[in-house]
Amino acid sequence: MIAALALLGAGVAGGTVATWLFAPRLAGYARVAWGTFIGWTLLAFGGFISASIVGMGAATLLVAAGVSLLPALALARPGVRGRIVADAEGGRRGAGQVIGRLAHGLVAGGITPGDLVKTAYVAGVGLVLWFVAARTFFAEPGGLSIGNVNNLGDLPYHVSITAGFAFGDNFPPGNPVYAGSGLSYHYMSDFLAALPIVAGASLVQAWFLITVGLLLALAATLHRWARELTGSVGAARLVPLIVLGSGGLGWVTLVDQAKASGTSVVAAYLAGDARYTIGDADGLYRFGNAITTLLIPQRGLLLGFGLAVIVFTLLWRQVDTRMAAAPAPAAGLAARLRPLTSIPGWQRVLVAGLLTGVLPIVHIHSWAVVFGTAFLLGVVFRQWREARWRAWVVYVLAAVALSVPALLWTARGSQASFTAFLDIKPGWDSGDHNLLVFWAANAGVFIALLVVAYLADRETRLLGRKLFAYSAVFLFWFVLANVLRLAPWIWDNIKVLLFWWLGGAPVVALLLTRLWQERGAAGRAGAAVLLVIVTLSGALDIGRATLGPRTFREWDADAVAFAARIRAETPSGAVILADPTYNSPVLLAGRPVYMGYSGWLFANGLPYAQREQDVRTMYTGGAGAEDLLLRAGIGYIVVGPQERAEVKPSDQFLARFPVVVEVGAYRLLQVSQ
Repeated sequence: MIAALALLGAGVAGGTVATWLFAPRLAGYARVAWGTFIGWTLLAFGGFISASIVGMGAATLLVAAGVSLLPALALARPGVRGRIVADAEGGRRGAGQVIGRLAHGLVAGGITPGDLVKTAYVAGVGLVLWFVAARTFFAEPGGLSIGNVNNLGDLPYHVSITAGFAFGDNFPPGNPVYAGSGLSYHYMSDFLAALPIVAGASLVQAWFLITVGLLLALAATLHRWARELTGSVGAARLVPLIVLGSGGLGWVTLVDQAKASGTSVVAAYLAGDARYTIGDADGLYRFGNAITTLLIPQRGLLLGFGLAVIVFTLLWRQVDTRMAAAPAPAAGLAARLRPLTSIPGWQRVLVAGLLTGVLPIVHIHSWAVVFGTAFLLGVVFRQWREARWRAWVVYVLAAVALSVPALLWTARGSQASFTAFLDIKPGWDSGDHNLLVFWAANAGVFIALLVVAYLADRETRLLGRKLFAYSAVFLFWFVLANVLRLAPWIWDNIKVLLFWWLGGAPVVALLLTRLWQERGAAGRAGAAVLLVIVTLSGALDIGRATLGPRTFREWDADAVAFAARIRAETPSGAVILADPTYNSPVLLAGRPVYMGYSGWLFANGLPYAQREQDVRTMYTGGAGAEDLLLRAGIGYIVVGPQERAEVKPSDQFLARFPVVVEVGAYRLLQVSQ
């Protein structure tokens, strides 16, 4: 565990030093947050390249740590070293003043309301995110469980990818739930989780460390982004709450539940198991909370969303950068680099482009949105004028230079149908519901506040021209996601809709802050009520996932022990036949299954109908079963509770295969090839 912490700490340290190279003026908390995202991205990519060459082991851990620490070479430059020392000293003095003020206040009773609010805010957000991470995936005496029902099917898929990297030498990556196909998926976040496992952490420990680190860094990154956009401390504090607490008006159903049960609202909430931001597939509420339905289940988004917000911050700084005077003549290396270094803000657009370029392997939807948003910002802010285009050329070249190889790499050997990812589908996931009613229920108050802020801006100057134009760009993603289907499963459009909500959050936060500050007691009450309405459904779902008494078992103790035996008794890459369920023990073992859960395959555009029939044929000993086993390259067959319940295996047919592992009700049979 110590080695795992040291490895992740090296990533944070290297990434933090890197921020001084392109963002010399950045608050300390934001610098560490940005450093977490950037450093862990370097850690993952450096480790992945090394593992692809020499495999997962101590050498790869050292290479990964070394790559993430490469920015530390900048410490040799006196200018950079001086800025770091000055910032560190300033941070030390600031922290000392805060601690001293709080200590004095506790003794003398002179703590200001501002001190209390700031302390409660930081502690509250941090505590909630810690609980979210702790309940994402945890061990119990009876096995491995989760607290968030939305993660029931997603977590095993990501576990299978991580286990394949950590235990199965899955390089170059093959699809762990569709043996024989390349892994056309954004898997770098799952690879990142494999590194601390190889360094000695358990699967559960690695999951917690990555989750809590990225969640805390994301909250700080959102705060800094909003602070720069709005210039308001109050609005900056609201934005993480609005983004992470996203949801609609589903909380009104809790009132109905309380009335129906004849109990209080609190009693009804504690006694029930309902979710308030997302219901059944044909239900009215589909705009699931950002944490419970996206950031935790969608592991790539957890890393990609933070990188996206960093890019958005850098582009915000760039859009009104003034052109510099012509540079003085130079010689040698300086002369060769002068076309680049003479571009105002070249460091930040270069970094923004590089961060955009890695996103196809981190989170593909984030890549599309970030690249598209950058283009729209360039158009809206007329960046083709006055030679400003040169900076945007740097951004595009850097992004394309990494994006194209990344896209080609992930498409390697894939059997996915790319036509399944795009189609015309108006109304997103509204089904038979009236579209206006649907969005009124899923985001009505948020949308209303956006409209009020935009319409009132001419009179109130609430936003200013820059923020008005910048935030309006994100409306494009709302329109697009309500016109096209952007994934095989229409609900997955929410991965794009989340960015619309993100872009509107500073506008809504600024409106609520202005209402609080300038409208007296009534304004403060109104702002508080509106904030609660916007975030209450999300808060209820987060509370259910973190503090709720119910847990959801993914694998029982026998399944965990069975998976460990599979790792010990089978070679890496051995293809295993198992029931295509979402929580097969094989997924923990790091071995590919012939066919995994059909929901995953559908969401990834993979053709699975024939394999589904073949699985039943091979288990039941139907016509051509032995030939199928040979053609599919099946090395082992699992027979456990899931197989007996679903595919009804033929004991007579399977008796010809020897049992090589047996744990409780689970057996592993070997197929002679």
